[in-house]
Amino acid sequence: MAQYLADENVFTDTVRLMRNLGLNVKRVQELSLTGAKDPEIFHKAQELSAVLVTNDQDFGDIRAYPPSSHQGVVVLKMDPNPKKVEAVHQVLRELLKKEHQFERCLFIVDTHKYRKRTKP
Repeated sequence: MAQYLADENVFTDTVRLMRNLGLNVKRVQELSLTGAKDPEIFHKAQELSAVLVTNDQDFGDIRAYPPSSHQGVVVLKMDPNPKKVEAVHQVLRELLKKEHQFERCLFIVDTHKYRKRTKP
């Protein structure tokens, strides 16, 4: 079963949703990494063999974080608007139900769909 690392910018409701789905989710805050720079967060996810879940769009840059270099990254495109959060959560539920392979994959999740990128 995949392990997940939630970046500090991931909403508490999102972490709760994932945990309620029975997923093993650690928060950056629980690992004393609050305020850590992106490369440190990325390295910790790899060290834990965890899929990184984040609202930070920088992790969607395949030049900086090519899918072939990680255990998986899920970038959530949402803001605090409750309707948008629920829409993204619905798509996230769909992704977590359908997808079983996260390693070497980048997923971008928005209010309508998710996209999967596996190269470079």
